[in-house]
Amino acid sequence: MNEKTKISDKNKLVKKHDEHRDWESYNTALGKRQRGSGIYVLYDKDEVYYVGLSKTSLKGRLRKHALRDRHKGNWDNFSFYQITRQQYIKDIETLLLRVYKPLGNKVGGKFKKKYNLAKRTP
Repeated sequence: MNEKTKISDKNKLVKKHDEHRDWESYNTALGKRQRGSGIYVLYDKDEVYYVGLSKTSLKGRLRKHALRDRHKGNWDNFSFYQITRQQYIKDIETLLLRVYKPLGNKVGGKFKKKYNLAKRTP
């Protein structure tokens, strides 16, 4: 009997994640290590307030937003997604910004114009 082994596609992009953690737990979000690149989402109750990325330290970015920048006090919980392949982080952030249009983000996210099929003439 020849049975094919199915290989899962799960977790090829996202290494670690956690969702809707209380803002004060940013310090323990990724464990003891501060490193970790990826995407994070700040929420005001259940509404997406801000979407951001970090290419070096998710924990450091969350700390900055919790303690000392313009977002301090505007959010109460967060989610993070540690991305293993850094070349995709910006595209993922742009996609989320365009879908959610969070109030806390000043920039809406842009893709390259030459790849926009709606702008092509027939």
